[in-house]
Order: sequence, then structure tokens, then C-alpha cells
Amino acid sequence: MTRYLSEESAAEDGYAIVHEAGEHRFTLTHRGEERGEAHYRLLGDTAIDFDHTVVAPAERGTGLAGLLAHRAVTSEIVRGRTVMASCWFIRDYLAKHPELLDRSG
Repeated sequence: MTRYLSEESAAEDGYAIVHEAGEHRFTLTHRGEERGEAHYRLLGDTAIDFDHTVVAPAERGTGLAGLLAHRAVTSEIVRGRTVMASCWFIRDYLAKHPELLDRSG
């Protein structure tokens, strides 16, 4: 099983992470087929809550969920907002990478 450590290496194998602002989510696709998502809710202008993250079973254990989480919590939509995570995966990811919250301001 391939382990992905960067979006660039995932892209070489046909994976992409795209922000779909109108749907309030980041999607993980493989050659155009949706394979996962990180969904969020905007709480006014001051906060964002990541409330749901899922990756297809075939992609679990590959690092792709972590790449999806990383892109979501470091995206422009987060800047200047308090980050909340009612989703256990994002909450655990941020607990392992607290430095990412410092970039949101």
C-alpha cells in the first residue's frame, strides 16, 4: 500500500484535493471520482466547525485522510476564524499538529 506524505506525491497517482466552497467541503478525488470529503460549517464570520470527514475504505491507511485534513485546516477559509472540530478525525489531527492553529490568524 502506498503511503502519501504530500499532495504532490498523491497528485502523481491521480489524487486531488479541491475546496468546494458552495458545498462547504473539501473533496478528495482520484481521477475525477470522489473518494472522500472534509465538511465544515461556518459559524458567522468568526468561527468554523469541521463536522464530518470520511475517506473511502480503499484509501484508508494511505495518509490521504491526513492530507485532506491538512488542506482543510490550513486553507484560506480558516484564516481569521476560530477553528472548532466536532469531527473526531479533525480534532485528533489538530491535537497532533497544534502548530497549524497558529497559522489560522
